[in-house]
Amino acid sequence: MEASTIKLSKRENEVCNLLLTGNCTNKIAELLNIKCNTVSTIKKSIFYKTKTSNLIELYEVYKQA
Repeated sequence: MEASTIKLSKRENEVCNLLLTGNCTNKIAELLNIKCNTVSTIKKSIFYKTKTSNLIELYEVYKQA
């Protein structure tokens, strides 16, 4: 799957970018002023939409972009 064909929401893109730059769930929640559970839910949505199951696979998808 190519990163250019993945349709993420604005918030999913924000979380995805923060994940890919090495931020943990707690830090992302703090930066975006949202709850950790919300970040976890968004991460699940990102993994589903990108057909990945972890950060390494997600990084591989976006590294190719």
